[in-house]
Amino acid sequence: MDLNCSTRHSREHNVLWIKVTKDQLNASIELSGSILIVKDPNISLITEIKLDSSRYKIHIHSIQEEDASIIYRCDLNAKISTNSTKSLVVEKAQSVELGCFAGGFPYPEVFWRTRNSPFLSIGNILEFPAINKRDRGDYYCIAENGVRNDTSRRISIEVEFPPIVTTPLSRVGQAVNHDAYLVCRVEANPQPAISWIYRGREISNNQHYWISNFASPRDKMDSSLLINIKNYLYGDYICKASNILGAAEIIITAYSKYCFHKHMPKTLCISI
Repeated sequence: MDLNCSTRHSREHNVLWIKVTKDQLNASIELSGSILIVKDPNISLITEIKLDSSRYKIHIHSIQEEDASIIYRCDLNAKISTNSTKSLVVEKAQSVELGCFAGGFPYPEVFWRTRNSPFLSIGNILEFPAINKRDRGDYYCIAENGVRNDTSRRISIEVEFPPIVTTPLSRVGQAVNHDAYLVCRVEANPQPAISWIYRGREISNNQHYWISNFASPRDKMDSSLLINIKNYLYGDYICKASNILGAAEIIITAYSKYCFHKHMPKTLCISI
């Protein structure tokens, strides 16, 4: 007796034959890649693999009357299609859809997760009506149908957004001939250009100023301006960041402090 199982576009799938007896599964026949395991000597399996389809034929020798109640089911393990969404670069507030399409038999169930969240949603499509920078990262679609192990696909989302500029201190006091440190923190993608401006002119490194920029994870940068304070260097300093999506700035004020040192156990500074 011959039973035929034909599949199309299935070269990437593993095919599994399962014997069902009285609603119970009996994995007495199994095909894994090019290896055939047959525990029942009365059964043989023939495989014909073509470019776009495959034919699997199970042959039962010396069929018995009790075999009439046996059902042989041809299963395909879940496989995610190459038509699924690949990694994306998008702008903030853009509408985004991730698609994950899988085949196999029984038809696989698809669900989504991230590294920090074991479950997001069920279904082929994961939607972001207005994507935010907090949504950037790796997403995993998982397809499973109970045939062997499940399969997964990683889709990375990179979100571009204009700069956001903040500072830990908006006012910094220091005495003449001492160093003042002004710091601004920038978050942006793509990476921004950062400049410091004083009285309408962009600052460059010289005997009075020294600028340092430090990159941090997750599209963040710190920029510090060291000022060797003189009487004429007090006032408002602007930290400005810009990229192709926009620009932002913040004002940090350097103000005067008079410090007493002589004949005192501790330095005392007074704002003036």
